[in-house]
Amino acid sequence: MMQPGMDEAKRLIVNADDLGLHASVNRAIFRAHREGIVTSSTILVGGTAFNEALSGIKENPELGVGVHLCLVDQFPVSDPVHIPTLVNAEGRFFSTYGLFLRHYLLGKIDLVDVRRELEAQISMAIEGGITPTHLDSHQHLHLLPRISRLVFDLSRKYGIKRIRIPAESAMSGLKADSWKRRFQGKLVSLLAEARRREFGRLGMLMPDHFVGFARGGRMDAPAWRNLIPRLRGGVTEVMVHPGDDNKALTAYSGWDYHWSEELKALTDPEIRSSLEAHGIQLIHYGDIS
Repeated sequence: MMQPGMDEAKRLIVNADDLGLHASVNRAIFRAHREGIVTSSTILVGGTAFNEALSGIKENPELGVGVHLCLVDQFPVSDPVHIPTLVNAEGRFFSTYGLFLRHYLLGKIDLVDVRRELEAQISMAIEGGITPTHLDSHQHLHLLPRISRLVFDLSRKYGIKRIRIPAESAMSGLKADSWKRRFQGKLVSLLAEARRREFGRLGMLMPDHFVGFARGGRMDAPAWRNLIPRLRGGVTEVMVHPGDDNKALTAYSGWDYHWSEELKALTDPEIRSSLEAHGIQLIHYGDIS
């Protein structure tokens, strides 16, 4: 990919995560694609609204769809008996990134289990009629050493050439609202830049810039108005999380996402007009070459 420069065209991927998580999320993503600026999404294969999402994808063929690989906070696709190091006594993934990371660092996560589950997720998406444009992951677990190599091996096996690198770009001007989020962002960016080099050497394609961790779940209209004039040349991905009913998503209240506010921003005609006024072209992951 050409190095991004000041004179290079500005291209933007607006990727909505968690397609398939819940009916409210599905409705919001498809609406934000039809009526707004969402160009891309990643599907959570183990989500309760996965089958409904498949129907919506068929009705929205211009939406680029990748796979949102998941190893925490949801139910696995595989039989829990076959991936014992990834699940708790109830057969569910560990509830938090921290719990997973603790097991991972202590050597209690079997990479054979990881590969089996991630491959099952990719296979299930493809069997559902999706041709994945790219891969990313819930809680960005594809950035972890060794897991990143498994993800690459699976991407090569299934012909998926593009991947998310969530290294928050300083150009965004967006700030996290807590010291914890800022600290997490620095760690994620550090891992992401290491993976950028690794995946780049292996021939994977990825955007030049990423925005969305600092304001994860809070990419509202003020955030967009602040961001748009700052976008640089090259390809930028903005990660978003729209939903159309905050009350319906109370099961995920611990994520502290402002689902409806994000949807409102993504369908705001003024936001689209601002992108056009700044000469920013909307694309999806499949357009990266």
